[in-house]
Amino acid sequence: MKNYVLLLVCMLSAIAASAQYCSIQKGQKLYYEVLTGKKKTETYTSVVNVEKVNDSTFITLGDFVPKMNEKMKDTLFYQKVAYANNNTLIYLQDGESMKDNICGMMAEALNKKDMTSAKAKFDTNGKICLLLNEKRQKGEKIESGEMTIRIKPVTMTVSMKGQYEGTETISTPAGVFDCVKVTYSMKVKFFMFSDESQVTEWYAKGVGLVKHEESSRKLGQKMTKTLTKIEN
Repeated sequence: MKNYVLLLVCMLSAIAASAQYCSIQKGQKLYYEVLTGKKKTETYTSVVNVEKVNDSTFITLGDFVPKMNEKMKDTLFYQKVAYANNNTLIYLQDGESMKDNICGMMAEALNKKDMTSAKAKFDTNGKICLLLNEKRQKGEKIESGEMTIRIKPVTMTVSMKGQYEGTETISTPAGVFDCVKVTYSMKVKFFMFSDESQVTEWYAKGVGLVKHEESSRKLGQKMTKTLTKIEN
């Protein structure tokens, strides 16, 4: 937690604006419709925990992940968000959370001995963050980030670069929202393979993610995720 607080203070101390771009109501669920090609599914993000430390607020979100096979269970993938000095810091990718999430999923399918062996071969490092506030201007660059995932002997690198696109009003089944709009590319590379996804996202005050559009350069797959309802 100490490293988390120090990082937050360093990134946010020089900027001032107003309103957090994330829900801070513990237990609230945000439901989304996900359209991948012609396949339509529903998922949700829940506000799992809200912790205040001095003038900072740390939020843990849980993204619903359905089971991949009969040996596993439906679970939540956890994501960090922080709010301080009137700025919202969203951890798009976070090594610590990623390791906990993947180990949590493996624990459902592996016995204790195999789990210990898998953990010894698995490591993550780095983070990719998105800083949101009202003063971000259209065309302003997003601070780049990188994360590595190592499953011996393979190392995968995920990197991001992008820019702020100003504000835009978005109409969804959950309502009409005034949003901050961002675009960024997320590049994945390991061995001889690499792919790059182009992402556009809209975030609303007091809510968080309202809409997400993503397309893969190599795979040609397009995905849209849209907020459909908010449940307290």
